[in-house]
Amino acid sequence: MSEFGIEMRRLRMRREKSLAALAESVHYDKGYLSKIETGRLPANRRLATLIDVELGADGDLVALVPEEPRRRGGSGAAAGPDGEPDWGRELVAFGDALSVPLALRSSAARAEADELRLLAHYREEFDRHRKLSQQLPPELVLRRLIVDFNTLMELEQTSPTAAPQLCLLAARYAEFIGWMCQEAGRLDHALAWTRRTADLATRAEAEDLAVYTLVREAELALYDGDPTTAMELAGRVLEDPRARARSRGLAAHRQAQAFAVRGDHARCLSSLDHARDLLHPERVAQDEPVVGSVTVGGLDNAIAGWCHYDLGRPQRASEFLADALDRTPTEAHRSRALFGARLALAYEAAGELDEMQVVTLQVLEDVGLVRSAGANAELRGLSRALMRHHNVRALRELRNCLDEALVDTRRA
Repeated sequence: MSEFGIEMRRLRMRREKSLAALAESVHYDKGYLSKIETGRLPANRRLATLIDVELGADGDLVALVPEEPRRRGGSGAAAGPDGEPDWGRELVAFGDALSVPLALRSSAARAEADELRLLAHYREEFDRHRKLSQQLPPELVLRRLIVDFNTLMELEQTSPTAAPQLCLLAARYAEFIGWMCQEAGRLDHALAWTRRTADLATRAEAEDLAVYTLVREAELALYDGDPTTAMELAGRVLEDPRARARSRGLAAHRQAQAFAVRGDHARCLSSLDHARDLLHPERVAQDEPVVGSVTVGGLDNAIAGWCHYDLGRPQRASEFLADALDRTPTEAHRSRALFGARLALAYEAAGELDEMQVVTLQVLEDVGLVRSAGANAELRGLSRALMRHHNVRALRELRNCLDEALVDTRRA
């Protein structure tokens, strides 16, 4: 028997719980659990978490399962000749034919450009890009964003009066480009653009935005399977006096997610409570620039549901996630795909298979429109989970639909 199997059996016997009863509680086949307990099969962290919660092991069982390997490296931008990131290479990563210099001189800009009008135009464009990102694949949105970013950078260099405002707006574009790179499955580019955001925000004296980039880096670390780095980055934001309430609240969300991945129930719930307090409307200044997601309805519940699933509490997770999804606009396809996929996983783990099928079919429609790397990662997990229902025809067919959609996404 493996060390995990020995401890699992000891705890199960101490609680006078039969293997059949345990299998029913965690919605796994009794024969499969028997192989885990006798050491003929290794336990994965998802199953270990469910068993740990059911047997009241307080994380001891999860600790016996090695952490799963990180998904992929999150390297930054390639270094230039002076050791600094080569932002030019990052800029043209999605098509250098889009970078057309304006060749404006300061005098020309001063004579011809109404800078307030330009600022208003590109702010409106930014809002349009955010809306489009919920309805189109990231690669399409990126091409439009990069053209505008490039234009803003040249305008900033030639502007006699509005350079700081243009620089700040360029920083917001850069942060959004980083998120779109993440959704396109390019963590290396996402990290590079996030760090570019920090540089621009610092130059524009936008201290909160500069600090918020650490929240984004923490999110990328979580996506890359590195909760330790995510916790450290989120902690730095929470301790930074320059961070405003919303940035600190979002940092507490990342911290809660990291604690959930590590199986630390108490600290996860404490971080969720802290985030809820920080993000209360009375704590967030009305004139504070919005950072982070603005489309997810009930963001606190969405993150709480995400965490409870990782903590091995799928029933509670599904309640939180279903509420958040109900409050998310139907046109926000990207947000609905991501949190809907996690809701489907929670329903599957809780044994609510009819609800899981309904949600999964809707997620497939949403993800087909926006091509979300984040949602696809969740759907791959759902496909693996459905393998244990191979004897149910409807679920076998659903898994085939999932796999076909994931293959089509990789080809796109």
